[in-house]
Amino acid sequence: MKRIADCGMLIADWKINNQQSEKLVSPIVNQAERGQSIALFAILIPVTTLFVLLIIDFMVTNVRVMETVAAADLAAHAGAQQVILLPDGSFEMDITAAQETAAAYFSVQAPAEAALGSVTCNLQQNRPACQVSATVPSAGYLIPQQSISVHAIGYLVYGVTEEDQ
Repeated sequence: MKRIADCGMLIADWKINNQQSEKLVSPIVNQAERGQSIALFAILIPVTTLFVLLIIDFMVTNVRVMETVAAADLAAHAGAQQVILLPDGSFEMDITAAQETAAAYFSVQAPAEAALGSVTCNLQQNRPACQVSATVPSAGYLIPQQSISVHAIGYLVYGVTEEDQ
């Protein structure tokens, strides 16, 4: 009988302790702090959206510039390979053919947004070389659209001509 009374007392103690702990855990809400999360989200959502737009603007611009650099570099090297190899081992550069080849390579490989600026082919440091200049616009989603200049130069490596490849 004593055991049953002890059990009843333990259950009663547990209920009292449990109710007290619930009171300690419950948050104290101040009336001045109500609606704070709405104001916080009202500020964070536009700021986060602007940040994402800035990242997308940067990424699209970066991709456009990288594609234009690759096309300009390819065109410059293709133009530099337009040489005439003479029997004595020296070479002569066909400047007109080199410029036409570089412009043709750029027009085929460049992204649609890129515009060819100029192609200059000549001998630089006794080596055939072509310099290709192009422009590409930035994305302009968040930052105003700007024109970005790209310059690439391609030299002919000694011993490499168009016939060698």
